[in-house]
Amino acid sequence: MRRLLPALLLLAYGGAFAVRAFGSGLPAFDDHPGQFFRLWHALERSLPDGRWTADWNPDWWGGYPELQFYPPGFALVGAAVRLLTLWQAPVEVVYRLLCALVLILPALATYLLLVRVLDDGWLALPPAFLALTLSAGLRGGVEEGVRWGILTSRLSLGLLPLLALSLRGWIEIGRPPHWAPLATAAVVLAHPAHAPAAAAILGVATLLALALRPRRRTAAEALAVVTLAFGLTAFWLIPLVARRAWVVPLAWGEVGLGGFAGEVRARPVLLAVAAGALLAWGAVVARRRPFEGVLAALPVALLGVVATDAALFRRGWSAIEADRLLDATTVAAIWAAGLGFGALVARLTARRARGPARAVLALVGVGVLALLPGPAAGEATLTLWPRPRAGAWPSLAEISQSHDLPRLWSVLAGTTDRVLFLTSALRLTTDTVWYAPHSHVLSLAPILARREIVHGTYTHPAPLAARFYTGAIVPPARLTTLVEELDGHRLLGQPLERLSADAFEAFARRLRIATVVVPVADADRARFLAERYVAKATAAGFAVFERRDRPWPQVERITHRRYRILVSPTGGVWVPTGIPAYPLWQAKSRHGALETRVDPWGLLEFRVPLDLWEAELVYSEGALEWIALGITVLAIAGCGVWAWRTRSAGAAPRTVPVRSALARRRRPR
Repeated sequence: MRRLLPALLLLAYGGAFAVRAFGSGLPAFDDHPGQFFRLWHALERSLPDGRWTADWNPDWWGGYPELQFYPPGFALVGAAVRLLTLWQAPVEVVYRLLCALVLILPALATYLLLVRVLDDGWLALPPAFLALTLSAGLRGGVEEGVRWGILTSRLSLGLLPLLALSLRGWIEIGRPPHWAPLATAAVVLAHPAHAPAAAAILGVATLLALALRPRRRTAAEALAVVTLAFGLTAFWLIPLVARRAWVVPLAWGEVGLGGFAGEVRARPVLLAVAAGALLAWGAVVARRRPFEGVLAALPVALLGVVATDAALFRRGWSAIEADRLLDATTVAAIWAAGLGFGALVARLTARRARGPARAVLALVGVGVLALLPGPAAGEATLTLWPRPRAGAWPSLAEISQSHDLPRLWSVLAGTTDRVLFLTSALRLTTDTVWYAPHSHVLSLAPILARREIVHGTYTHPAPLAARFYTGAIVPPARLTTLVEELDGHRLLGQPLERLSADAFEAFARRLRIATVVVPVADADRARFLAERYVAKATAAGFAVFERRDRPWPQVERITHRRYRILVSPTGGVWVPTGIPAYPLWQAKSRHGALETRVDPWGLLEFRVPLDLWEAELVYSEGALEWIALGITVLAIAGCGVWAWRTRSAGAAPRTVPVRSALARRRRPR
């Protein structure tokens, strides 16, 4: 019971939190609508058709291979959940279940890790509770990772304890780490920003394993973990790297070690975690268990990774912001603190009364963590409950009703050309600052209004989006401003009042922008619309403008991977498609393949021969995607072969535990 009862308490608390947060409907605060759309695209379009991450999403930013450049782990877990229901569960239900899973996973994984180390569930309960409720400005915290909807970051963070746990038997008794490649691949596919943390865990564990067993076999096993992990992620990672020119790194802000140290000083909970992480070294010396040395060393190793990445990021040599790596550093410090405090309590607790005493101490520890104060301003250190303060945890139904969104979807429905939103989000309060409570619910227009959209989403890495944000024909190497700050102030790199009608027309004609949606407060400043657009309606706090003419070829979407384009039979001219150029598109006609080129905005054009009335654009995976998928299939087979060939290796330890070795050395001869 010392393991089961604490786990049940943890799950009961986390489950009640999830029901309160997501039980009333699809969450719609901040990034949730966009995350839901990506899951919908994967479960309703791609996977049912036998496609995978290279599939084309036509609905955002003129089209983009969404999951080829965005971590696919969340969608893959969603597919697994839906598969358990024989593909009958609605996507909304799957998404809400995933939100609950992402909320609880860091706590449950931390508990599983520490209960194996401390051999007592009550001692593992306080750090697991901390992993469940910690916010403190971290991307994987409850506020940002769950309430805001940055789910992929928290999902990856929750998998790190399982990666560490998969290496325990390898370090302690020399058992081959069969699960480590799968755990490493899962971390990377959930979010590659935590790949450096996974590498640090593997690196520290490998150094210790080589120190204990300096043999070729140990090095070969470490190499096998890395090789198989790469192979398992190859179906996504190889196209991501090979086609990285189609990704513009985004601006999220940089904290660095100085800012992080200030956060720690201002938050007593983090100070306690830092003290506990130092205390872990005492446990390592006293208990002499090799795997505990990994947990104690990881916070230091990860601080070094953060400092290195910060220097590389400032020079443009890294695409990962240092503040993302601070999440893993904090989580590793929680593991070390759990080890340090747990080992101390285990030593101080009388053996006969250790069960009741540790239960009481664990519950007192949880209460102390919950009562420790946070900073006077800013994000809370711990989010203990989803309090229904103004617009904090709204559902899509609540936002739709309070802002009359069905009317907006009704106004937008009925035509096929694209909608341009001049804002990325719907404001949930009267506060106009960019970070005020908001929802990117406009990104659901492709589902609820059946219209392709430009903008209306959260920050996007597509080169076309970067051109839109900055107004530059050649997209920048990376964005340096958080683009949500530009809403209502700048468009195509210009203040709204200064943007000319001709400059806007050059963009709108290329993208087939038939409808423009402007916040009512900014409608009078959008004078560049007056010449070619006319006010149609007002809905949900937006003014909707409709174009008077359609000066572009007629584009008919047959499927999300196939278009028919009707042209006049003039011959020899270049026909714009309004679709971003990408190597997997082909233009075809009854004459065969057509010549293509890329216009200055990165959009695809094709040349039509004489007497041609129509052409087709066809999207299909290329050789690179098939080769990458084949490598992943081979890696899956390789994992099975490795496990089968070494299936009996764990029966007999290949190394002597450190404590026994030291005792043998001290024995008098």
